[in-house]
Amino acid sequence: MRLDILQNKDIFYRQNVALKKYNTFLIKSIARHFYIVNTINALAILKKYFDDNGIEYIVLGCGSNILFVNKYINKNIIYMGLLDSIKISGNTIVAQSGAHINKLVEAAYQNSLTGIEFLSYLPASIGGAVYMNARCYGSEMSNIIQSVGIIDEYNNYTEIDNKGCLFEYKKSVFQNNKYIIVNATFNLKKRDMSNIKNAKAIIKEKMISYKNDRIKKKQFSYPSAGSIFLNDYNTNMIAGKVIDASHMRGIKLGGAMVLPTHANFIVNYKNANGSDVYNLIKKIEKKVFDTTSIRLKNEVHIIE
Repeated sequence: MRLDILQNKDIFYRQNVALKKYNTFLIKSIARHFYIVNTINALAILKKYFDDNGIEYIVLGCGSNILFVNKYINKNIIYMGLLDSIKISGNTIVAQSGAHINKLVEAAYQNSLTGIEFLSYLPASIGGAVYMNARCYGSEMSNIIQSVGIIDEYNNYTEIDNKGCLFEYKKSVFQNNKYIIVNATFNLKKRDMSNIKNAKAIIKEKMISYKNDRIKKKQFSYPSAGSIFLNDYNTNMIAGKVIDASHMRGIKLGGAMVLPTHANFIVNYKNANGSDVYNLIKKIEKKVFDTTSIRLKNEVHIIE
């Protein structure tokens, strides 16, 4: 590592960092090399260094769609959690990628902005949700995004409009290019401001209804990364249903378990390690294929 990188006051380098609090599975992996960036410029400098030297890295936000399989993670990790500012102007919100989705939803609520309630209590960062075009309750990120700011393949800051993001179901242009998402601009709607109290009450009611639905489905009962497998709406294949039809609901392996109330969730119910979760994923894939001839595709990013 170059000395000027290590001496940059906006890049914090740590070794052997416990990752339990940086992933929603609460897997106890350890990062050999962990970088925390404090500014977009610092991020660009670090990215350029890695790219120029052919060094692999992982961009980490809330760690809500990721599985660390091994005890030690040798790839360099860039943590985005300090890039979490949110700015509001009229009906527009600009949120940095390290901000938590709940912080964004709350900011919209406080300003009587609607259209984003479907993301309530989704365990994700802005960057991760944009990257995956997060979808729930019939809506997705692409419905509310105006543009996305990135560090591009040339390590320059640029913005991509909604059309250029090439959003599809759980897909975006960011998955196939050497970009790092640094912010997103959201275009929302203002509730009737003639009665601010009533406007906010309507938004809050929606937020609570989504929260209660997640609680009803036991999504918060154990640490997890949410849905493990992608649905295929072209063939009307709903992953949870085919897993359930293959009699995998409630199956356990080590400390990992298929959630009894949601078959597309694998949870850490008893101090699971990454291998427990990974091996249970593989067991589900095999059983579903043997039973239905359907090949499930992972939604969760597996880091070995």
